[in-house]
Amino acid sequence: MPHMKNKQDCCGCAACVQVCPNSCITMRQDREGFWYPETDYVRCINCGLCQRVCPMAGGSYTQKALLPADGCVWIAYCTDEMIRENSSSGGVFSVLAEAILDAGGVVFGCAFDEDFSVHHIAITSKEEIAQLRGSKYVQSRIENTYTEAEEYLRQGRYVLYTGTACQIAGLKAYLRKDYDTLLTADVLCHGVPSPAVWKHYLQELQNQKHTKISGISFRDKRNGWRKYSLRIRFENGIDQVKPTGDDPYMKLFLSNICLRPSCYHCHFKGTERLSDLTIGDAWGIDHHSPEMDDNRGASTVWLHTAKGSRFWNTVSSRFCVKSIPLDVAIPPNADARKSVSPHKNRTVFFKMLGDGAEINESLVLIRPTFWERCKKRIPGWVKKIVHR
Repeated sequence: MPHMKNKQDCCGCAACVQVCPNSCITMRQDREGFWYPETDYVRCINCGLCQRVCPMAGGSYTQKALLPADGCVWIAYCTDEMIRENSSSGGVFSVLAEAILDAGGVVFGCAFDEDFSVHHIAITSKEEIAQLRGSKYVQSRIENTYTEAEEYLRQGRYVLYTGTACQIAGLKAYLRKDYDTLLTADVLCHGVPSPAVWKHYLQELQNQKHTKISGISFRDKRNGWRKYSLRIRFENGIDQVKPTGDDPYMKLFLSNICLRPSCYHCHFKGTERLSDLTIGDAWGIDHHSPEMDDNRGASTVWLHTAKGSRFWNTVSSRFCVKSIPLDVAIPPNADARKSVSPHKNRTVFFKMLGDGAEINESLVLIRPTFWERCKKRIPGWVKKIVHR
C-alpha cells in the first residue's frame, strides 16, 4: 500500500494505481482539488508493488538521470510555419509526434476533455496531434496511460510519451525496464496548479458570459510569442483574450499560490533528467541568439540519451537550430533547475475558495505590499542614480 507521510511526498502520477494487481488503489481529489491514491486496505495483499514503482520513493528506474550531452542544448524552431504558428513555442513536439506516427507508432500527451479538464490520452493519427499540441497549465490526470503504453510497447510499436518530469519518472518506474521503441520527452515545468481552481475559474467565466466555453488556448501568439495571451472562446462567439499578466487564473498560477504541494519540493527539477529529451521555451533568445529571434516562438531541446540523440538527428533537418551552452540557455536561477517557493497565503487562498469566494476576490492575497513593490523597484532606482 502507498505510504505517504505528507502530501508533498506524492506527485499524483498514479503509477501505484496502475501497477496494483488487485485494483485496490484509486485516485481521489482532496479539498484543494489534487489527486492522491486511496487504498482499500481490506483488498490489499501487501505485495509492495506500489512502493516499488513510486517515483517519489525512489522507484526502480531503468536508467540514471543524465545531463544534456556535451553540456549543450539546442535552440530550435520548426521551418514549417503552420506548425510553429499553432505551437506554444518552436513546434518541436509536433514534429516528434509526426515522426512517431509515420513509423506506425502511438503518441501520449495531455489534452482537454469535454469540460476542459486536462488528462493524458493516446493518439494514432496526425489529425489528432492538435489535441496534444500546446501548453496546458493544469495538472493532467494520467488515467491508465502507463498501462496502455506498456501494451503498445509489448506489441513492438513505437511510443512517444510526453509529460512533466515527474510523470515521465512515474512511467519509467512503472515499466521497470527500457524499450528500444520507447521515446520519452518531458516538458519544462514551473509547477502544476490545482484542477479544482481551474474548474472554479471556468465555471465563473461561463456564469458571467451566460454561455459555455468552446475552446481554450493558453499560449495564443497573435500578439507575439513573448506577449502570449490566454484566449478563451465561447459558444456565443465571444472571445476573451488576456495577456498572462492580466488574467486572474494565470496570476494565481505564476504567484505559486495554487500549486501541488510536491511542486514546492520537486524531486525532478534540475539539469539531470530521466527522459530521453527535454523540451521547453527558449526564453532569453533575444540576448544569447538574437539572429534566431523573430518573436514567433523558439524551443530549447536537451538531449539526455543516445536514443534521444539518434531520434533528434532524424528530425533536426526540419528545424532552424543552434547549439549553445546549457548554462546560457537555462541560467542557474531558472525555475527549470529548482523548486519554486509556496506563496505565504497559500493556506488562506484554498480556505477562501472552499468557503465560496470567487477567483477575483482571492487576487487580494497575491497583491504585493508597499514594501514588496519598493523592493522590486530598487534596482531600477539605483541604475538611474548611477547613470546620472
